[in-house]
Amino acid sequence: MKKLFPILFLSLFAIVACSDDDDKNVELNNAVLEFIDTKYKGAKVRSSEYEKNGLLEVEIKHDGIIKDLYFDSQSNWVYTTWDVRRSDVPAVVNEALANAYPDYVIDEVDFVERQQLTYYAVELDKGKVSMMVYVSPEGVILEAVSGEPGTKPALSDEVRTFIKENYPDATIVEYDYTANGLLEVDIRDGNKEKDVYFDKEGNWVQTDWDVPADSLPDAVLRALADNYPEYFLDSAEYVERPGGVVFYEVELEHRNDAEIVVNVTPEGEILK
Repeated sequence: MKKLFPILFLSLFAIVACSDDDDKNVELNNAVLEFIDTKYKGAKVRSSEYEKNGLLEVEIKHDGIIKDLYFDSQSNWVYTTWDVRRSDVPAVVNEALANAYPDYVIDEVDFVERQQLTYYAVELDKGKVSMMVYVSPEGVILEAVSGEPGTKPALSDEVRTFIKENYPDATIVEYDYTANGLLEVDIRDGNKEKDVYFDKEGNWVQTDWDVPADSLPDAVLRALADNYPEYFLDSAEYVERPGGVVFYEVELEHRNDAEIVVNVTPEGEILK
């Protein structure tokens, strides 16, 4: 199974007692060694090297398990992962996968530890089709990524935390990058499908979702009728932005097929 993340594992005792390829190992600094010694007490470092994406991968043996840890360029821990036998996958996780993807079979499983969450990264196969599904130890499906395993990294802790805090009942459906470089995360929040956007630093930019035109507030409808009397409603979205900014993004169509987009606050103020 292709690893979804670069991985790193070490211990305070490990630099000297690495594999036979000592000349290929990266010398680990105190910050990395102390982290490993604290989080994975008694671990032995097996190897350490830089990945193509710049992360430091440290492989350790801890409690009889080979684990991979990843660290960024500032020696901050990013995540840890290790292989899990299919027979060791919790029943609640297997049940969640069977219910959601009854036609797929489990190929391989990794367990992933990140700063604010842990989950199983499960590769499912259906004929020649593969997908990665991320499932919490409690059996909650966090997200699913179709296509070749490892082609798209899991969402960052910052993005997940924002969604959990602001849309606590939401489920992540899918995510991708827009043409202008924004991360677009599609969520299902109650009975609404919402799109949540983040910049490349993980900062929230905007959330929007479709709104039936006939459910627009009276103040919005009056403002549109007064300012654009020759246009009729085509579609509308509700938009949330940082700083408490909210408005309706309304697409209007003219009788001659010309289209315009108008932003209107819930109070009926046309935004220029």
